[in-house]
Amino acid sequence: MTRRRGVRLCTLTALALLAAFLGRSTAGAQDIECQAGDLEVMRLVFEGNHAFSDAELAKTIVTTPSAWARRYLHLPFTVKHCLDRSELPNDRARLIIFYRRRGYPRVAVDTAVKLLAPGAVEVKFTISEGPPIRLKSFVVLGLDSVPEGERIVRGLPVSAGGRFDRFAVDAATDTIRERLHNSGYPRADAVNHFATNDSTLSAWDTVFVTPGPRTRIGAIKIEVTPLAGKKQQIPTDVVRRIMGLDSGRLFRENEIVDAQRALYQTEAYQHVSITPDSGRDTLVTLYANLAEAQMHAARLGAGYGTLDCFRLTGEYTDYNFLNGARRLDLNTRVSKIGIGRPLDGAAGLCPGARKDVFSDLLSYYAGATFRQPIFLGLRTLPTLTVYTQRVSEYNAYRRTTAIGGVASVVWRSLTRTPVTGTYSMDLGRTEAQPALFCAVFNLCDEESRRRFESTQRLAVLSLSATRDNSNSLLSPTRGSIIRVEARHSSPAILSSEGLKFNKLVGDASRYVNAGGRNVLALRIRGGVVYGGTETRDALGATSVFIPPSERLYAGGPTTVRGFPQNELGSAIYIASTYQKVLPTGTGADTLVTDSSRTYRRVVPVGGNTLLVGNVELRLRSPVLPELLQLTLFTDAGEVWNRGSAEALRGVRLKVTPGFQITAFSPVGPVRAAIGYNPYRRPAGPLYYEATNQGGQLLCVSPGNRLPTHFTTVGSGSDTTTTITQDPPTSGLSCPASFQPSKDNGFFNRLTFSFAIGQAF
Repeated sequence: MTRRRGVRLCTLTALALLAAFLGRSTAGAQDIECQAGDLEVMRLVFEGNHAFSDAELAKTIVTTPSAWARRYLHLPFTVKHCLDRSELPNDRARLIIFYRRRGYPRVAVDTAVKLLAPGAVEVKFTISEGPPIRLKSFVVLGLDSVPEGERIVRGLPVSAGGRFDRFAVDAATDTIRERLHNSGYPRADAVNHFATNDSTLSAWDTVFVTPGPRTRIGAIKIEVTPLAGKKQQIPTDVVRRIMGLDSGRLFRENEIVDAQRALYQTEAYQHVSITPDSGRDTLVTLYANLAEAQMHAARLGAGYGTLDCFRLTGEYTDYNFLNGARRLDLNTRVSKIGIGRPLDGAAGLCPGARKDVFSDLLSYYAGATFRQPIFLGLRTLPTLTVYTQRVSEYNAYRRTTAIGGVASVVWRSLTRTPVTGTYSMDLGRTEAQPALFCAVFNLCDEESRRRFESTQRLAVLSLSATRDNSNSLLSPTRGSIIRVEARHSSPAILSSEGLKFNKLVGDASRYVNAGGRNVLALRIRGGVVYGGTETRDALGATSVFIPPSERLYAGGPTTVRGFPQNELGSAIYIASTYQKVLPTGTGADTLVTDSSRTYRRVVPVGGNTLLVGNVELRLRSPVLPELLQLTLFTDAGEVWNRGSAEALRGVRLKVTPGFQITAFSPVGPVRAAIGYNPYRRPAGPLYYEATNQGGQLLCVSPGNRLPTHFTTVGSGSDTTTTITQDPPTSGLSCPASFQPSKDNGFFNRLTFSFAIGQAF
């Protein structure tokens, strides 16, 4: 028995050495790129594998199929891989070694190469896994002196009766070692010993632990290297408070890492290291070495956007405000330059912004943000911001804040999923299209609109979390990002009565390598808003008022690119003109639209419910591949208002495919997208703004029966005509009967957009 075990150990050792050798050969000697006369691998097949997926097995071998985009979309400029026959036997050995280490000693692997077409082959690995080795016992020895011994071994990925998986055993050993390091045993070690019997398919495993002495933190010695020619800027006692480590506490490796991260997050240091000494007693000395960075930074920027026209930004940062590693940021932004008063006069250079009724005034932001590195000894990042701003959403609303404040806290103890709590309050007013107030909120008269557009307090309590496992901030190629945010406003948190709401939005993105430098990117986004202020019209019908700035919108370069900005979902139309019709038997004029079915602009309605999905295939450009990226995309989504069966019946996901070219620049990816929209614009109410004739908003939808009156005062050149329209009464309202004419031309169905940054 002992001799057989020795032979098996020698065999496993030889296989491990072979695996290491094969691994090095794949890095240095593999040749799966294509030369003249080589066979392209168009399909890689695993057959008979049940314990492990095709993806897991594909990672262990050299043979690689051509890029997904080449195999399924037949795109000629994507990555091509060919068969290296000398590696097929090695791949077979790699799979056998993989299976044996995962607990399948009787595995058998066969290979086959099948010709699919001239120059293209399928490579198949047929696997007979065989029965697994069962772990008869799993014992951890050496934890008798550890007070938290039960916690150290809780939830390990190995247990008696399970499959004998060498990878899982190694992971369990590493977990024990890590938990001990985080429990006051920095010198703890764990070694694994096992024995197997292939004839009975049995294994026995023991982990021997040597915890070493339980250790506490002794002295903490801090050495700071200032910039050349300068004195130390941040006092040592401030550094000590940010670290949050005290003499006498148990040595925990994860707390050392947290302390190092906290110092880096101040952005006041270009290098931070915290290392323990190598002593063998129960006290350990920590040596913190820091190199200070510049304590002040300033940046100016300028740019141009389709909807922002020209814009300027300015930033100033003090990383050591009041000599305590506190951070002060001063930020200012101005946009709509060239089209917004008082810096207008260049509207011809901004045709996209010119179509926006809210681009007639400059948008701006000026604010100061104060960040405290630590608060009351907690691992948080408290932030306080004071600001003033004017911001608008394309043809939807404009929000002007005279003064506002935001207090937020980031819990950084949740390192992979930081959670941010925020309370904001501002004193401001929201302007929206009169047609939006009338059609969506039943606020059709000027007095009702003025009441909701007056200056009010908007207080919002929000909680957000982001889990970012992607590999890049600007243009991820693998990983995932998940974001969730909940927002609440009510008089209970000092908001005005008419501005209450509850809102929940979230999105998830996934990035998958599609071969070479190609990326398959997917995103789904959803949101709901509920609990607004109830309003009632002259007919007694009720609706719920939600501040326009909190409604949900979609359409544009970051959501559904086949639709213009914010124009997905229901719409309201503003007429260019009208015709007077005098119905028989009445003494009042009724307004109707002209027969051309034209309109001057669209008012986005938005909604209280949103669903958007995106799929992108980002491809390496055959021309200037380091600079350009080509993208095929399909966007789908809908925005609607819950609350009636009729509204729900009209919900249909809109799908818009398209093409995009991206140029990588110092400011981030710059995108130009073309989306194809096969849909006709939705039917909606049509209004005419009688700005110079009384200022009233007039319903001019086809077939409407609202009595309208024309009052003429004066004579000759001094004649003025005022138009008034009776408010809705029982049986009379402004119908959603206007629908723009459909243009079936291909180019008229294309939507062009330009933006900086990836869509998601």
